[in-house]
Amino acid sequence: MFDVFLSWLKGNLKSRMLPVMLIYFALFFVLIHRIFTLQIIEGEERAQENEKRTEKTRDLKSTRGNIYDCNGVLLATNELSYSVTIEDTGTLGTSEEKNEMIYKLIGIIEKNGDSLDCDFEIKMDKNGEFYFDVEGTALLNFKRDVYSLNSINNLNEQQRTADAKTIYEYLRYAKDSSSPKFNISDQYTEEEALKIMAVRFKLFINRSKKYLPITVATNVKEKTVATVKENSADLQGVDIAQENYRIYKDSKYFSHIIGYTGTINEEEIAQLTKTGDYKLKYTSSDQIGKTGIEKEYESYLHGTKGYEKVVVNESQRVVKLEKRVEAEAGDDIYLTIDSKLQKASYKMLEKKLAGILMDKIVNSPPVQTKKSDDMKTSIYDVYYAFFGNNIINVEKLNGKKASDLEKKVYKRYTDERKTVSNKLESILAVDSKTTSKDTSEEMAEYLDYIYKFLKKEGILLGDSIDINNSTYKAYLDGKKSLSEFLQYAISNNWVDLSKLDIGDEYYSSTEIYKKILKYTLEGIKKDSDFTKKVFYNLVYSYKLSGKEICLLLFDQDVLEYNEGEIEKLRNDNVSPFNFIKDKIKNLEITPAQLALDPCSGSIVVTDVNTGQVKASVSYPGYDNNKFANKIDTDYYYQTYYDLSIPTMNRVTQQRTAPGSTYKALVSIAALEEGAIQPGDTITDKVKFERISNGPKCHSSSGHGKLDIPGALEVSCNYFFYELGWRLCNNSPNHELGLKKLKKYAKMFGLDAKSGMEVLEYEPKISDSDAIRSAIGQGTNSYTPSQISRYVTTIANKGTCYDLTLIDSVRDSVGRVLLQNKAKVYNKVKINPRDWDLVHSGMERVVNGSKSSINSLFSGLDVKISGKTGTAQESKTRPNHALFISFAPSDNPEISVTAVIPNGYSSGNAADLASNVYRYYFDKDGRDDLLNSKVSGSNSAAQSIRD
Repeated sequence: MFDVFLSWLKGNLKSRMLPVMLIYFALFFVLIHRIFTLQIIEGEERAQENEKRTEKTRDLKSTRGNIYDCNGVLLATNELSYSVTIEDTGTLGTSEEKNEMIYKLIGIIEKNGDSLDCDFEIKMDKNGEFYFDVEGTALLNFKRDVYSLNSINNLNEQQRTADAKTIYEYLRYAKDSSSPKFNISDQYTEEEALKIMAVRFKLFINRSKKYLPITVATNVKEKTVATVKENSADLQGVDIAQENYRIYKDSKYFSHIIGYTGTINEEEIAQLTKTGDYKLKYTSSDQIGKTGIEKEYESYLHGTKGYEKVVVNESQRVVKLEKRVEAEAGDDIYLTIDSKLQKASYKMLEKKLAGILMDKIVNSPPVQTKKSDDMKTSIYDVYYAFFGNNIINVEKLNGKKASDLEKKVYKRYTDERKTVSNKLESILAVDSKTTSKDTSEEMAEYLDYIYKFLKKEGILLGDSIDINNSTYKAYLDGKKSLSEFLQYAISNNWVDLSKLDIGDEYYSSTEIYKKILKYTLEGIKKDSDFTKKVFYNLVYSYKLSGKEICLLLFDQDVLEYNEGEIEKLRNDNVSPFNFIKDKIKNLEITPAQLALDPCSGSIVVTDVNTGQVKASVSYPGYDNNKFANKIDTDYYYQTYYDLSIPTMNRVTQQRTAPGSTYKALVSIAALEEGAIQPGDTITDKVKFERISNGPKCHSSSGHGKLDIPGALEVSCNYFFYELGWRLCNNSPNHELGLKKLKKYAKMFGLDAKSGMEVLEYEPKISDSDAIRSAIGQGTNSYTPSQISRYVTTIANKGTCYDLTLIDSVRDSVGRVLLQNKAKVYNKVKINPRDWDLVHSGMERVVNGSKSSINSLFSGLDVKISGKTGTAQESKTRPNHALFISFAPSDNPEISVTAVIPNGYSSGNAADLASNVYRYYFDKDGRDDLLNSKVSGSNSAAQSIRD
């Protein structure tokens, strides 16, 4: 066998094919070796080399700093939450497949009680109409992105003026080469398509940064997390991320101080970019402080982002992590606010408002009175308030789960609406000459509503109307019908025809008017103000009873279900009037819900020796948790349309005349200017006759001879009219008197904001009528915060601080980075005797023998000094009630400023302040004070006249 092999080998070695075979085998070996090296040994490296790779940086968000009160009580913090994200890695498929996947994802999110969190500039109202929720530059930037342009300057006229419906249809259906091509088919409803579109658009504008996932839902429930993970095979690119969620403790008490966070918008990014430091710090998905301390101290709270440097391929997919730098937590803010005092003051304020309401509600129809302090609130005003302030939800009356009573009430409403519409159609007919004077008072009000509706809708161009036109005047005088006036308005181009969808066709004035009439009658069916108008007339015409309204409160979960109470109402064992008053007494129905006078107020407590604010209470408050992180749309609209305006910070944003609280300043001005000497007296003659139509003192019999302390004690208006006259150099030279008053107002900081680190309105020092300005009227207008700074300055005898809410800033491990102190705005340098006289007078206001409020402060172990004030703003609504004060009188520690808009009497504000002092100085009595029931106002508080 071996011999055979040798023979074969010798034969082949002699063959001429041998060199060819050797070459062939050598080449084959080299090829195999090369393929093995390229694909096995160097395969991954070669694949990476063949791809276009780019290094990118992606942010790692920092943890926002906490906010504490002065005692270290946590008020704002972060909690770990889950977010749903989508990363377009190129595996999401066709446009149709993307839509289907996103639709399924939205279904999972909403089925588990969560909501989509994609800010989108197009919204749909309850009537199915599309609208933009941004305007100005923000809207133009949105349109720029829609049309894939580099600049808003590249928008053509058609694109620039496109309405929300046009943009919606373009994004949904457009197939031209420049469009996003979402191709959302008609199998989805408009509402469903809008939600899909919001996600698709967010992915679209993120197309150059696909390595950064977009967030579509935040703070989702664990059930949503589990369901997303279970369906991961069908949800390509979808993932769950862990994030921090902003949480506010006891939010309604601190909402106006702390504010809230929200997703940053383009305008905010642009603004921050101007500073330079923030250019790389914020992206479109970041949270930023929107209001309050969250906004003002954003640079401290935000923290420092970390980052990851990653390598992405041509498809923007991450192929390598190069570097990671961890984020640094934001700094913590410590407020000067004492949270216990803040909460207690809020509760006492709410009870005080409820007590005033209880006193003023009467079981009778509305009664007009000329005296603002004698005004009453009809029980029918209360009944209607449940509809007027959206406490009873009209849409729920016709909902799937509506009770028999709700359906019955809704039927009554629709019948009334139809009746009114038919009457309006007749009165507004083309040939109608029926004026408002020819109809009932009720229909006259509806006609006035129609006129206002057309102006609100932009059909009737109010700015174009010639107010001197005879036809217009005749209409106002009730000599021309609304039908005649509107047809005249059409002929005079006072109507915007573009609103009527007329196009280029020609129509006569009569035909246009018919279109306006049709537009109006259709439009009012959807108008919430018209709905309220119908319910208003149902209530006041007794077609909807108080009993039915009270029972509706249970059906709509305004009141907690109570079978016993419901049966008492049904069987007439309790009257609706007494039922309502009892609910107000127990604060089951709050002043804020009713939004009747009074429904709001403020309290400011300061440390008079440091300028620190210990309490800054604005009632009503709101839940800033509903605004933080993302807007709770339902809560937003509920709050936005709330007539009590809960988002307004009454402390810094509601201005009022200071009334008689201003008399302390006027006393100092008169003493310093030599208009009166310390021992001088002025006799109250009731009517100040030095000027024509001279005003009267609030005392019909006069106060007799008074010096400065005595005049402050009884708040004698005549005395201070005389001081105003003397500051005018005993002449009607108001300009001179106003100049002197302004000089001293500026000393006390009344020419500037108070210094509080939140949004605050500018003050206004009176610039008319020096005589009336001397009692705090004229055009004097200040916020409670500014009035608080003024009384703080009086209390410490001359140091006018920029009030502060900030105690310190500390890093995440507790090291003090900033120990804050209130800045001194001004040092008021006046004769010490003048301080003593004013302090004496303010002490007598509370404690003197002629004091009208001393009974309100009985039982306190400390002496209080103060000054009442009443400011009249309207003759049809109650006066504003004010009280400024400090304590102890001989060695002041704190000041308390209480303001109750439309609070009737300044005694009500004084009574409220007395409770704040009881809480502050009587620690053993705090529980009893806070647990006490709402009671009617003290008779002494109601009787104050100043």
